[in-house]
Amino acid sequence: MKNLHIPAICVHAYGGPEQLQLEEVPVPVPAKDQVLIKVVASGVNPIDWKLREGMMQHPLPYIPGVEASGVVTAVGDGVFGKKVGDEVYGSVDGSYAAYAISPAELLFRKPAHLSFEQAAAMGGAKTAWGALFDVAHLTKGQRILIHAGAGGVGHFAVQLAYNAGAYVIATASPENIDFVTALGADEVIDYKAAPFETQVHSVDIVFDTVGGDTTERSMGVLKPGGLLLCIVKMPDPEKVTAAGIRAIWGGTKTLVAMKEVHKMLERDLIKPYVRRVFQPLSQAAAAQEFSRNGGPGRGKIVLKISEE
Repeated sequence: MKNLHIPAICVHAYGGPEQLQLEEVPVPVPAKDQVLIKVVASGVNPIDWKLREGMMQHPLPYIPGVEASGVVTAVGDGVFGKKVGDEVYGSVDGSYAAYAISPAELLFRKPAHLSFEQAAAMGGAKTAWGALFDVAHLTKGQRILIHAGAGGVGHFAVQLAYNAGAYVIATASPENIDFVTALGADEVIDYKAAPFETQVHSVDIVFDTVGGDTTERSMGVLKPGGLLLCIVKMPDPEKVTAAGIRAIWGGTKTLVAMKEVHKMLERDLIKPYVRRVFQPLSQAAAAQEFSRNGGPGRGKIVLKISEE
């Protein structure tokens, strides 16, 4: 495929969805310990549009996307355990493209029972596992409140906490209460019926996947010394101290987290849910805007790029 060009979404300047430009770029070449995959589907995450808007800095120009599923088409030197033709998923920077490269160790064999679209949505599981276990050290019997239990990260967090033997409480919109209950939640709070802080109390951990005023309102439902686990924003330290609780950043990206999640996925102990699929690649802007403004929903958003 040397000297060939492929379609990709490129960002040359920070701004709105109009900055997502469909262009032709050279096929990337895998270096040592890397593999090249034909991207079938890319996960669409809040970090994608936050980077595009300049909320976080990224060298320009760049190709968006941080996770994907696809088929291995070439391997670099030193790669073991991956071969051409393997169906894989995992962390893939620049996944809004027909082909992309990734370190071989960050890719995992796609289980046969999973679609490429589902596999492209697995990044939320890594985020949830890292926060719950690497950071918060969630253990059996603890009471945990998970905000947005039907969301892209939340629906994994509910399943993982359930499997860990925790007592799981989650917030959800009325239409998602049955869905979150089926994921393993012991209690599901309809946050539209009444403020969640009037419906729950004395939890060991709050996993805040929402941010905004939810972060500060969560302090009052924790038991003394309880943990507010944040992945969107951190609360005011003075208010944390006054509340007699702890607050910690739960965002972490470890290979261990993905390995543990993969084991559970292979055993069918967790399942990714796809909220909506956008296709083809030219629908990247629509996918990001839906991620940004789509409101509460079930599972992850996926951009379908090619057929397997």
